[in-house]
Amino acid sequence: MRGKWLAIMIIVVLAVLPGIFTVMISPTAHAKAASTIMSTQSWAVSFTQTLKTKNITDEYVYVTDKEGQKVAATITLGDDKKSLVVSKLSPGSYQLHVKKEAFAYSSLKTKTHEIDFTVIDKLEAVKSDKELQQYFEALVANGNVEREMSVREDSASSSKDSASLADNASTTNNQVEGVEEGDIVVVKDGFIYAIKDQVITVVDANNPKSLKLATTIKQKESQYITKLALYDNVLIAIGEEYIEKANTSMSTAMFYDITNAKNPQLIREVAQEGYLQDIRITNDTLYLIGTMHPNYWILQEEGTADLKPKMYDSAVSKEYNSLPVDKISILPNTMDGTYSLITAVGLKNGVKTVANTKGYLGGSSGLYMSQDALYLTTPIYEGNQVVPTGGIMKDRIWMPVSNNTQVFKWDVDGTALNFVGTSEVKGSVLNQYSMDEYEGNFRIVTTEGNMWDEKNISRNHLFILDKNLKEIGAVKNLAPGEKVYSARFMGEKAYVVTFKQVDPLFVIDVANPRKPMVLGELKIPGYSNYLHPLDDTHLIGIGYDTEERFDAYTKSNFTVTTNMKMSLFDVTDFNNPKEQSTVKIGGKGSYSDVQYNPKALFRHKDYHYFGFPVVLYEAESDDEVKYQGQGAQIYEITAEKGIVLKGNIMTKNTNEPYENWEQTVQRVVYVGDALYTIARNEVKSYQLNDFKALDTLIIK
Repeated sequence: MRGKWLAIMIIVVLAVLPGIFTVMISPTAHAKAASTIMSTQSWAVSFTQTLKTKNITDEYVYVTDKEGQKVAATITLGDDKKSLVVSKLSPGSYQLHVKKEAFAYSSLKTKTHEIDFTVIDKLEAVKSDKELQQYFEALVANGNVEREMSVREDSASSSKDSASLADNASTTNNQVEGVEEGDIVVVKDGFIYAIKDQVITVVDANNPKSLKLATTIKQKESQYITKLALYDNVLIAIGEEYIEKANTSMSTAMFYDITNAKNPQLIREVAQEGYLQDIRITNDTLYLIGTMHPNYWILQEEGTADLKPKMYDSAVSKEYNSLPVDKISILPNTMDGTYSLITAVGLKNGVKTVANTKGYLGGSSGLYMSQDALYLTTPIYEGNQVVPTGGIMKDRIWMPVSNNTQVFKWDVDGTALNFVGTSEVKGSVLNQYSMDEYEGNFRIVTTEGNMWDEKNISRNHLFILDKNLKEIGAVKNLAPGEKVYSARFMGEKAYVVTFKQVDPLFVIDVANPRKPMVLGELKIPGYSNYLHPLDDTHLIGIGYDTEERFDAYTKSNFTVTTNMKMSLFDVTDFNNPKEQSTVKIGGKGSYSDVQYNPKALFRHKDYHYFGFPVVLYEAESDDEVKYQGQGAQIYEITAEKGIVLKGNIMTKNTNEPYENWEQTVQRVVYVGDALYTIARNEVKSYQLNDFKALDTLIIK
């Protein structure tokens, strides 16, 4: 019996071995490339097998047109020896031919690769449902059937108030003047509007000594409000909800008439399928920017499916309808089955104009918007690297994933969207503050590589692209071995903070976009993960102090964060920046939302006040931390006096192990001569001049 089983095993092995040896001796070279590029770009194709440098010649690698005739094109081999870049082609349909001899392996199964691609000078809409399905079928055929993960960001060059301070109340801390971003708390005519899950609470703050709950705007239990914004007497609430009727998740903008703040009236709802990336309001138009991941892998099972995004507009229909194909385009130089969705809604005359929704196949994760243009970015990951998950790391320093960044640009004019083009820059972009538009040029700061990889250390770059996204200037290889922790553009200057063990603040002259240059550098302990302009020659930096420690197990040093830190940088002498003033806040484990969400920054122009919510901890033995309390801190910051603590509005710990989420201050605002702290379950008022407590409103 044992001999019988042995014979069977030998037969099985002999049957399998030829296939194994065939794979080893004759590997197949799979190709991956986008189907469409703009005429201003180069087209790239990557293979799973190495190419032979000396055989990248017209004999083995060439391009033909739609008639099958060879055409003149520049073809270069990538540094990885597995990719080809084709450039200098006019608009038209082409085919790249790569013969077997071009590969390092001489016994490849595939004799010749013939890869179709198209060069366009203008983005066109998809022509039919059939063409759209063929696009997704191609993704499935290439094995690209895994669900995509979007990486969300935290997201004029100086930070100014987009609304006038004539009503003497807080406004949102927006990045670009004239471009509103929205927040979880907004203020209008003495009323404070705040988000709490499925409810918008409206607090009457006209009498700070007697706070009243004016009303609550309740949503469905399945709908969570994520952002609020104001336009004249219209409150815009952005919600995320799974719609059973549409069998999908939707991002919805709800418009309320708040002429009577105590009785808001819903006037319209506009929704797009998928998840919200962010919103912007400029030139009397609301822009909803989001992503949607179609279930195109279902094609493997069912063959056909409606893969168009759904949309909804209560002013047009009560139904959730699929976006027409003439509103869908495939972004050039992409192979991403994820939609970037943009819905533009005119806000004039009571929000009555028709909404314009466009779908672009080619996902995005970051955005920057000026009054004239929208820029979306998406990471291009190398190989099969895993996207890092989100979350606040209060101890060890986060390590970046090596990738490049693709940038897409649209010119915007009200609800009209005009796609301009796309470009690729080396490295990954941190957030929206690492991007900027100035005099028609786009500036972006990136980190390339991994700062912990000693063989291929990280490098930081600043790229300047013209109005057509063509690179015209750059500062490259900044702070080798470190990564960008914050950036800020202020007109003709750029400020970049990198970090690994110390915090260099770089001052970069970008006045001449073709010849940007580093003017000065300041090295100090810790790092700033948010930079805010004080005036033309001073910057506020908010971040962490750090210290070096030794790991006995790995026999190596590592960096940990300690207390919070705020600095005032004097850049009057651009060649010699200085840390003019600094304060340390709390101990190890202390943090503030402002470090990761600049919307949490409180500002009062007349008092020169800057503040933020804060949760304080102190270090104990064995690397443990103890909760001390939570609240808000307000500082007077001026070029003359530096940083001076004015208001320490703290609730001290009463033997609790950690902060109470319901009572933790989320935002600080002011109305008239009073300051207000807003938590999920309470609003407190204080005198603005001396921070004397006035009243507390409990919100149930």
